[in-house]
Amino acid sequence: MTRQVKVEALVLYSRPLGEGDRLLTLYTRELGKISAVAPGARKMKSKLAAAVELFARGHFLLYRGRSMYTVTQAAQEHQYHAIRQEMKLYACGLYLAELVTKAVEENEANPAIFELLLESWKHLEAGRSSPVLLVRYFELKLLDLLGYRPHLDDCAGCGKQRGAVCWSDQAGGILCTDCGQGDAEAFSLSRGTCALAQYLLKVTPSRLVSIRVDEEQHKELKRLVQSFYRYWTDIGSIKSAAFLEEIT
Repeated sequence: MTRQVKVEALVLYSRPLGEGDRLLTLYTRELGKISAVAPGARKMKSKLAAAVELFARGHFLLYRGRSMYTVTQAAQEHQYHAIRQEMKLYACGLYLAELVTKAVEENEANPAIFELLLESWKHLEAGRSSPVLLVRYFELKLLDLLGYRPHLDDCAGCGKQRGAVCWSDQAGGILCTDCGQGDAEAFSLSRGTCALAQYLLKVTPSRLVSIRVDEEQHKELKRLVQSFYRYWTDIGSIKSAAFLEEIT
């Protein structure tokens, strides 16, 4: 196996390491999530500096080591400056990056996740729709790509398609009120929020511009998604979630 590999990557995490290096978490189209060191990237004249900042997209030449990769060359394709300059956009972009970091295993390539994050950062930078709605959209889409698509079409217990429903983490979807009586952790969910979640799972970020969501739907959708993540994944706490909550 060759020790050198070329990848296209999005920078999820970048922090100082030692006197002049940077420690990176990259999400690559070819390899999935990986850890890498960028030697000398913090030095004034480093050719790597621009390409290894948070919210950067670039092409990297990596050397495969025993525990992580080393960046030997990097060319920045795009830097999402608008996300860094607006506090709400920064909070949202940071949360998306950390969610991918926590939810996705290393060295498992999934080009669809790469495209999801790339398009979401692009949409955040464009600023054409609600950043908070984009976050909910991203959470749902990522769940789907990880194999945890919520069951929203009908009651997961009996298949009933009409009437009041509740959300059940245990069932992985909605239940009618009769089936929901046996689940002490289930909580009520409006049909409107259920339809909104179904729609978000089907569309691209460009369609978010035309969606109008009231405050109650925002609250219900947030509770649904975050409850599902806690129950079905091992992501644990996300530091940027509190920052996002405060800003938005």
